[in-house]
Amino acid sequence: MADKKILFLTRGKGIVDFFWSDEAKAKAKALNYDVDVPAEHGDILDFDFAPILHKYDALITSWSSPCCNAELLKHAPNVKIVGHSAGSVALVVDETTFDQNIKVTSANPVMAEAVAEWALLATMLAARDFWKYAQWMNATPLKWGVGDIRDNTKLTLGLWGMGDTTKHLLRMLKPLRFKRILICSNHSSAEELSEWGAEKASFEQVFAESDIIHCLVGANQQNLYKVDAKVLATIKDGTTLVNCGRAKLIAEQPLLEELQKRRFTAILDVFHEEPLAEDSILRKLDNVILTPHNAGYTGRNLYIPFILDQFDAFFKTGKMSYDITRERWRTQTNEKIK
Repeated sequence: MADKKILFLTRGKGIVDFFWSDEAKAKAKALNYDVDVPAEHGDILDFDFAPILHKYDALITSWSSPCCNAELLKHAPNVKIVGHSAGSVALVVDETTFDQNIKVTSANPVMAEAVAEWALLATMLAARDFWKYAQWMNATPLKWGVGDIRDNTKLTLGLWGMGDTTKHLLRMLKPLRFKRILICSNHSSAEELSEWGAEKASFEQVFAESDIIHCLVGANQQNLYKVDAKVLATIKDGTTLVNCGRAKLIAEQPLLEELQKRRFTAILDVFHEEPLAEDSILRKLDNVILTPHNAGYTGRNLYIPFILDQFDAFFKTGKMSYDITRERWRTQTNEKIK
């Protein structure tokens, strides 16, 4: 008999194909978990989960899963934990979830490492001034003799946010010898940041003093469109603005206007409208590199195995290495906010 019964709470076969990997199946077997995946053989768009929830000890959610709030959980008296097979849990739990004394976790540490790898790539492209000389798919000429390429030891890197992605990125950046690393964080002390080789800085400092700027905070009400025209105007000429967080951190029209001036460059993985429109100005600019919101895609086969390990720790000890508290939930990206 299985130790625990778990439900993958999704209605889409595409989501199942995306996350219910061979590694996830092997992990479930190793932990003696019985995981039901109703959408494994096809979409079940009209499926009502409520009548079957009483059978389960834990729920795995994903993009487009129903919210595990008090209304849903009243049908699930045995459920003690929800694990989200993505990053932010803002759309799959709410205040009433925590009122039920339900534990919440997600695969954010795994996703964050993948995003940090993308951010490292973007950092090095920016630091090495690839725009000045590199040829890519015959779109730009290969330029010999470009002698004013910057050196890491003379560059200031600015990071807005000190979450999981930033911590992974800082670990990766350690051997690269940047002159300074500035971090704007409401939750980390100067002493903590110093241990990471970084300096605590204001939001304004990060944007005005950095040569490469990363936006790595959650898109919550506090941060929505905080990078506005006034902030963008303070960015130094020659800087690279990198956004693999959320598009809504930056006001769209002022960003387009600044990029068209070609004062600075940008590397963007997220957009206000996705997929990005074919006639978007961004597609026409030679000072911008675009990727299709896939910074965190690598390693997705490990999302559910990570969650199952969190479940195992919780069922055995009552504790997890990645416990999303009510306070942390309030800071995470909420796609519904405008």
